[in-house]
Amino acid sequence: MESLTIRSLVRDYLQGLMSVGSRRIALEEEVRPILRAWIIAARRGGGAQSHPLPAPQAAEESHDAIHFLESVRASEADEAAKARQEPEEKLFFRPAGNTPEEIREQAKKLLQNWEPLKKLGSLRDTPVWGDGSPHAAMFLVGDAPNFYDERSGKPFSGEAGVKLDEVLRAMGLTREKVYLTHMVKLRPSVPHQTLNNRPPNAEEISHSLPMLEFEVSRIRPRVIVALGVVAARGLLQRGELPLSAYQEISNPQFNGVPVVVTHHPSYLLRTTELGERRRLWEEMLRAMELAGIPISAKQRGYFLPK
Repeated sequence: MESLTIRSLVRDYLQGLMSVGSRRIALEEEVRPILRAWIIAARRGGGAQSHPLPAPQAAEESHDAIHFLESVRASEADEAAKARQEPEEKLFFRPAGNTPEEIREQAKKLLQNWEPLKKLGSLRDTPVWGDGSPHAAMFLVGDAPNFYDERSGKPFSGEAGVKLDEVLRAMGLTREKVYLTHMVKLRPSVPHQTLNNRPPNAEEISHSLPMLEFEVSRIRPRVIVALGVVAARGLLQRGELPLSAYQEISNPQFNGVPVVVTHHPSYLLRTTELGERRRLWEEMLRAMELAGIPISAKQRGYFLPK
């Protein structure tokens, strides 16, 4: 699907006017320099050859909808061509160290001063790096640290973490046998912040992905469990889909590792409905199968109607 931009919205609006016979439009004073800039940008990019453009002054005086539309199209095409020619620079996150403990400490130090995140100016300063087994078969990912995570320095330290511990116990696991982390390793900030939190935005996730890729490359899990829709969006990069849509994706993977999408453990704090708990449990059973963890008959029967 084409992404929405100001230019694409203007283009679609003008096409609608032209389809009903309109040939001229009135421009507010503030709009004229914008149109001038678009026309000049299109001319410099070579778009004028394929889209005949009027001189900027003439376009302002005529208010011609056709010329306006051609200007928008040409400048859009020029920007798209530049985007294809100049791919975004790949970010890498590579902390030093010889042991998992050394790497973890170096990662925390590097994270605190990592320029791609610091220049965003939207995250706090206390890093919450991943925790658990460096050889875990199951790798669980949340969205971002909360107040309790930030205070303890470990992921999933609050009430949601207590629920996650309960789920792990039902699976025959502990925190020491899996790996827990977040998409974004610094708590997203809000004005006058105390206990209040917010989910990370797309830019914060994008700049944090190199860290997650590094963790996955070090741990080499058999399965990644996305805990919540924000984690699913960050891992699978399919846009602002709801959780249910991510759960329906066939054979989802992150860097070659199978991904299972389920609710964040905080969801269990808000629902006592047996069917919902069973669905979450079935997703965890799927993760256990992919991780090669034995499943007992008793475990398969959890949360089924009596």
